[in-house]
Amino acid sequence: MVGWDGYGPYMPLHEGLLGDLTRKQAREEFNHLMGEKAARIRELRSLLRANEVRCGVDDQAIQDLNDWFRVNVQANPDRPERLENIWYAVVNDIALDLGDVIISRSPGLRWTMFVSGKRNIAYQRHVIAGFTGVANPKYCVDIDIFVATYAHQVIAGEQVEADGFLRAVLHCASVA
Repeated sequence: MVGWDGYGPYMPLHEGLLGDLTRKQAREEFNHLMGEKAARIRELRSLLRANEVRCGVDDQAIQDLNDWFRVNVQANPDRPERLENIWYAVVNDIALDLGDVIISRSPGLRWTMFVSGKRNIAYQRHVIAGFTGVANPKYCVDIDIFVATYAHQVIAGEQVEADGFLRAVLHCASVA
């Protein structure tokens, strides 16, 4: 059971899906999230320490985070196809943390707001960009969607890679 004492979720500026916001609102939201990123990572690490999970940026710490997440992420009891609400905040914080790890391992990468193509699931979302080892110059990684999808697979009882977080970090480094 997760000890939530003191954990405060991220509070967005605007309600709704990022892709449905105006460009101005989406930019404000992106800037706000990036401004809160360090605080969100501290909040995540505080939660992890409170639950006796070792924090860090090395491969073993990423695996420890992955193991804790897989064991503890919960479905919403009223809507079992969805995560319990607090877990969406944790997903966001984990994505910011993993994204910063990826960028620290491949300094040519950066956080950006994806604006290419309204039909793209990443539209107006915070993504990691700057990859040079791929043919598509607009290639980006929406690490938040990755972590959320992973969480949904776990609560659905689907088979997931036990080292999914670490594989994502290593994959990004390999194509940076």
